[in-house]
Amino acid sequence: MNPQVAKSCALALVPSIFTLLLVQACGGSSDAVAQAAAEADAIEGTWESTITIRDCTSGAVLRSFKGMNTFHRGGTLSDTNNSPTVTRGPGMGTWKRNPGGNYTASFRFYRYNADGTLAGSQKVTRTTAMTDSSSTTGTISAQIIDTGENVLQTLCGSETSVRVF
Repeated sequence: MNPQVAKSCALALVPSIFTLLLVQACGGSSDAVAQAAAEADAIEGTWESTITIRDCTSGAVLRSFKGMNTFHRGGTLSDTNNSPTVTRGPGMGTWKRNPGGNYTASFRFYRYNADGTLAGSQKVTRTTAMTDSSSTTGTISAQIIDTGENVLQTLCGSETSVRVF
């Protein structure tokens, strides 16, 4: 074999060998993947919700809308809904599994005025129970907060969710 060709082949194999060694060193075996899947919590994943917000005193329905949440491994949460993005930012927060098997999630998002200026934020706390592996039901409490951190309004609600991913 030509020494130049042999050298070129050897150099081409170096990145592949390095990648293989790195994957093995980081636990990239099929056993590690199976173990990670076994440690996953049932709530982890992306869920689409139908939310109904009510007046906490009268119980009157104020509005209904769609939302989407991703429960990330480790206890963080990402949230959005079908409100126009000019009036509401993405929600970020945390979740935990409670001893009784249900979940509590809390998150916050910024609210904006029609002209794009900051109107304040909204804090949301949810208690959710899985009804099966692909659906949940729960309750919501929320506080609408102005830019000075004053609570302007408290809201109550309910939700049902289905797993998307």
